Parts: sequence; C-alpha cells; structure tokens
Amino acid sequence: MNIRMLNAIKADVTFQLKQGFYLVYILLTIIYMLIVHQLPEHMRIVVVPIVIFFDPSIVGFFFIGGIVMLEKTQGILDFLIVTPLRSKEYLMAKAISMAMLAILASCAITLVAYQGEVRWSLLILGIGISALIFTLYGFFVAAKCKSLNAYFIKMIPYMLLIVLPCLLLLVQTPFDWVFSVFPSVAGIRIVYGAFTGMHWLEAGLHLIYLSIITIVCLHIVDKKIFGGSYGE
Repeated sequence: MNIRMLNAIKADVTFQLKQGFYLVYILLTIIYMLIVHQLPEHMRIVVVPIVIFFDPSIVGFFFIGGIVMLEKTQGILDFLIVTPLRSKEYLMAKAISMAMLAILASCAITLVAYQGEVRWSLLILGIGISALIFTLYGFFVAAKCKSLNAYFIKMIPYMLLIVLPCLLLLVQTPFDWVFSVFPSVAGIRIVYGAFTGMHWLEAGLHLIYLSIITIVCLHIVDKKIFGGSYGE
C-alpha cells in the first residue's frame, strides 16, 4: 500500500464522516447490539455470526451506491484521470474504507452481544475480505446507474445472488460444499467458523479463494468503470 492509497483512504473516511455514513451506522450497530443481547445465550452462537455477516460485511454494497452517485454529481470521477491516483487505487481505497467500517461494527457487536470464545483473527479476515468483495460488487452495479433510485432498484437481483446461496445452507444436503463457489457462502463459513471452530486448512482455502475473487472483481470493475486504461 503506497502513500497515494493511504491518502485516498483518509480522504474517503473523512468524506464518509461528513456525509453521515458513520453516524447512521453507529446507530444501526447500537440497535443490533441491543436486540442480539436480549437473545438466550445458546441462540447467539448462531445469530451473531449471521447478523455481523449480513450487515457489516455488506455495508459497502449498500453505501457505495450513494457514494458513487454523490461523486458523479460532484464530477469527481471525471477528474480522477488528471490526478496521480490510479483507477485501481481509487477503487481499493473505497473498498478498504468500507471494510474498516465493517470490521469495527462487527467487533463491537461481538464484544457486547457474545460472551463465548471467538477466533478474532478469523473473524476480522472473514469480515474484511467479504466487505472488499461486496463493495467492489456494489461498484459494478452502480457503474451505469444515473440516480440513487435506479441503483436501489437494480441492486435487488444482485443482492439475491449474495443472500440466497447462504440461505440454501440451511437445507442440509451432501452437496453443501458446492455452494462455497459463491463468495458470500465462503465468507459466511469463515465468519461462522470464528465462533464454532474451523480447521486452519479449510479457513486458508476459503481465504485464498476470496482473495482471488477480490483481484478478479477489481479488474472487472476497473474495466467497467474506467476501461482499465488509466494509471497503469
């Protein structure tokens, strides 16, 4: 990570603070804490991983649409080509800033609502890399949208591709492993494994797979938005 990206991440966090994204998410996190804390202890080992995966880890997917629309309105995307920041650095700075928010919210909810043993390294890696992927995924959806309303409409079928494969895991079949080709399923397996235990080899394979998906998504989104042409 170079100085350009560090400065871009700092600028993104400042922008998100000014636009109220952090305030909204702090309030949502507090609500989740209060609700989950009321559940019986034996339910939390199931509910907490689901809550922190399906909310903080996909926060980037929801918020990135608003951010892209704001930057389109302000003409920021048009001026990126004359800055030292490369297109992939711009995209990753956004994704990393969203991942940081997701990790902070996830850790806060876990600390308050769950008293059992947690493998924190696995939790942070699972939430962080999932948030990177979903933010880039949101960029892909938002790329050709002209308004925030258009984004919210267009995102529905894309969101189903994240949620439905995870819900299919509730139906126990001999072919559950097949669902892991979906990044959301690989991500939720890692997060759930942070609470229930997961063999290091399985965790490592999932993380390697999600890292490859992140790189592929970055190249696809870069090409879709910027044509993959500047800053190379």
